[in-house]
Amino acid sequence: MLVTKVIKAGVLKLTKSKLEALDHEYNGFQWWMQFGIDKDILSQYKRYKGWYYDKNKIKYKEYPLIIPYNQIWFRNKNTKLTKYWIKISVRKRKGVGIWLPIKPHKEPLDIKYLRDSLLLKNKKGNYEIRLVYQYDIKEIKYKNIMAIDLGERNIATVCNSADIKPVFYGRNIRGIRRHYNYLRKKLGEKKLIKKIKSISDKEKRLVEQELHKISNDIIDNVVKTKSLIVIGSLKGIRENSKGKRVNRIIHNMPYNRLTKMITYKANQHGIRVITINERGTSKTCSKCGNLGRRISQGLFKCKYCGYQINADYNGSKNILKRSLDYMFSDGVNGLNPKVTPEVINTIESL
Repeated sequence: MLVTKVIKAGVLKLTKSKLEALDHEYNGFQWWMQFGIDKDILSQYKRYKGWYYDKNKIKYKEYPLIIPYNQIWFRNKNTKLTKYWIKISVRKRKGVGIWLPIKPHKEPLDIKYLRDSLLLKNKKGNYEIRLVYQYDIKEIKYKNIMAIDLGERNIATVCNSADIKPVFYGRNIRGIRRHYNYLRKKLGEKKLIKKIKSISDKEKRLVEQELHKISNDIIDNVVKTKSLIVIGSLKGIRENSKGKRVNRIIHNMPYNRLTKMITYKANQHGIRVITINERGTSKTCSKCGNLGRRISQGLFKCKYCGYQINADYNGSKNILKRSLDYMFSDGVNGLNPKVTPEVINTIESL
């Protein structure tokens, strides 16, 4: 199983000449990407316009400068600034390059796993490098299945065949969104535009922290229980019209971001994440299989068997059952998401 790991590294204080050399390549790459104008940057950077990007879909925005993996050199040198240094090629010092002091957020991996990496600017205008590594890891042998239902009230409701009790995540994210939307409205009435931007950045950081907590907890659980992850598809979650206020909350929920976090972190442990169609899972009774309805936002009731259950938990149980269809579908066996007969019996008995 091929795993991709990205290590973020901030570029620390640069001398004037190094900064000018880096600016020349980075800014020149933006001219080349957006307008096709050659500002005399190295050809190794220009060629990536055709390799990594569809020329017909290039927009007027900043693009990361792609640094070839075989043009990056590492050096450990204990200085007051940092012990991590990397060298990249630039036009202004052709054949020599420049050594950049960096501060990675994690210990860099072996250079033999390094792939083409990215140089970009953060919101403060400072340079950062994304060191991209790829390596093979043995996929685990699954003993359980974890189903994740993405919803409006709880951003993620988790049901694991190892322990059918539900776990609800992210209800406070909805509260954060509602709180900051109220603040933006009040500040907008006073026309405090700079303050609106400031609280929006804070809101984003708070939500990001919550998503990391949720994804880390989910991954800890699947590693412990050796579970295959099955997530309901996002398609259709934003389509139903339920009023202006609820629609605003739904459209602000970071479903894609959470899914990407879970997938990325799961891959680090050799765990596969599968997305399946969740159409009808919120309306189907997880006990008898007939169509039911939500009595309220958080409660499902089946009109045939009378079964009542938390609506999000009902959806996650249905996703768990539907995962069996995936297991037995054509061509799946070669992917190795096999589970034990005990797990299958557990799911079928729900």
